[in-house]
Amino acid sequence: MNKKIVIAAIATVVMFFVMRWQGTDLQSEQTPLGIVSFELANNFETAKHMMDTVGIKPMQFNTGLDFVFIIAYTSFFLLCCKALMNNYRSSGLKTIGLIFLELSVLVGVLDLVENIAMLITLGGYGSNLSVTISHWAAITKFSLAAFVAVYITIASILMYFISKKKA
Repeated sequence: MNKKIVIAAIATVVMFFVMRWQGTDLQSEQTPLGIVSFELANNFETAKHMMDTVGIKPMQFNTGLDFVFIIAYTSFFLLCCKALMNNYRSSGLKTIGLIFLELSVLVGVLDLVENIAMLITLGGYGSNLSVTISHWAAITKFSLAAFVAVYITIASILMYFISKKKA
């Protein structure tokens, strides 16, 4: 396995647990999923209620940590997709690999957009627009990230069995 992939995987796991640990204070009756509840808020009134309940500073700090997490998991996705794509012989499979590589970048960009919209809301300049942008960026990001993760998993398993068959 590529050393860069291992480093990106470790960074992703570490940041995941750091954010979970730091985010425990963000969980409440109004925010059962912590910061994710805020990401998925439907309107400014709901987001404002969450900010009042949990506190703005911890949410801002968690969102700041998320920028490091974005670099980690996006790097992991990119490196995995690139490694898989480089192992394909068929131009059709290489194209599919390239599509998922590009989707990995899109996931990271959507997370950046979501975080910026959240910071605008947390900074006191929020509106239904900033909350709606965060909401839809989060939904799209989570959906595409799951899609990319499924692709990486299935393609990796297939690559493993193909390499075993050749050996």
